[in-house]
Amino acid sequence: MTQLRLAASLAVLGLMFSGSAFAQQAVDASGPIDLRKVDPEANMVEELVVNARLPGPAWWKVSDADTTVYVLGVPALTPAKLEVDESVFKRRVDGANVLIMGQEADVSVVRLISLALAGKRYFITDKPMRQTLPPDLRARLEARLAAMKEKPDSMDEVKPAFAGFLVANGGEGGDVSIHLGGVTDAIRDIAKGKDLDKRPRIQNLPGYSLVDAIKSLGGAPQPLQELCLDAGLRQAESGQEGIKALAERWARGEVREVLAADRGFSRCLASTPSIARDLRDGRDDAVRAISAALKTPGKAVAVIELRSLLAEDGVLDQLRAKGFTVTTPGE
Repeated sequence: MTQLRLAASLAVLGLMFSGSAFAQQAVDASGPIDLRKVDPEANMVEELVVNARLPGPAWWKVSDADTTVYVLGVPALTPAKLEVDESVFKRRVDGANVLIMGQEADVSVVRLISLALAGKRYFITDKPMRQTLPPDLRARLEARLAAMKEKPDSMDEVKPAFAGFLVANGGEGGDVSIHLGGVTDAIRDIAKGKDLDKRPRIQNLPGYSLVDAIKSLGGAPQPLQELCLDAGLRQAESGQEGIKALAERWARGEVREVLAADRGFSRCLASTPSIARDLRDGRDDAVRAISAALKTPGKAVAVIELRSLLAEDGVLDQLRAKGFTVTTPGE
């Protein structure tokens, strides 16, 4: 793998991060990672994980005596083209006091390219990567490379975490391709549309640094490196059709099925400490923004990543603890 190809891959990684969400994690090199203990987004609040009764994506409500905030949970990854019933969103955002858009990545293209071209120490390994892997993980990697028509040693210079990204999003011949949805962009476009009687104020919550996230992933200890490779292989084994099928289930309001599916490479990203700190801040920002919106009588709308919304100590769990009424899509 050439430095140029790796640089291009990192640029694509930046695009993937811009549509993803990650969780809190603290890991070291002491041994295997137990995500049940270190990843708060691994554990959902079961009574909040409810499928929609009506057609279209699932909505939750947070309310007090005189205000309702309609909350749409969105998946971390969706295909570029996804048909979604927009009628409910249009009805709810029309006349809303505010549209709260959850945390997204802050992508600096200049810093990202600089990292890809000059940041060799972040993603290149000193020892051939396959020699550092357990036999079963090495066998799975070599089988995936063969399916991609790549040589067994084609990723030997790359750390396992980046190899995981490349196999998760790589096609035949090693080309990297990410299929991202424009769900949040489409939502903003609707909110700005002239067909609404009363357009809402749009509140974009602070983002997080993509480049710092990449640096943190590059410096991950070996247990996390291997977890990332395993996660990438899982995503590759399900294929892009797996992401497409889950996105279509989300569009039909099938929340349980979406959250029960393997998280793919997102499971790796959810295990990176610096990303986790930023995302915890983003979750808390969402709680504060929704709490503030409840002070103005009427209605508001919030769009929050699904796992962050429904996790233990996640957005809805915190709001419920503050005494607000949380209503699920099944009610």
